[in-house]
Amino acid sequence: MTPYHIKIAPAARRQIYSLSMKQQKTIIKLIEALAINPRPPGAQKIEGMTGLYNDNVGQSRLIYKIEEQEILVLLVK
Repeated sequence: MTPYHIKIAPAARRQIYSLSMKQQKTIIKLIEALAINPRPPGAQKIEGMTGLYNDNVGQSRLIYKIEEQEILVLLVK
């Protein structure tokens, strides 16, 4: 399988940097793993939204969109 290209929206990048270093590392590991498998166990498709998924990481939620060979990280809260 060809790896997906990851893009992080500016708002999501700011949200990541506002987290503690430990949380940042955890989120970054998950984002890097999405390049290989964009639909890992635990990721849930958001109903009514084409291509949108969310995955919970501790107390944070990662929302991303899969388009062809690209993943766009939209939100980390």
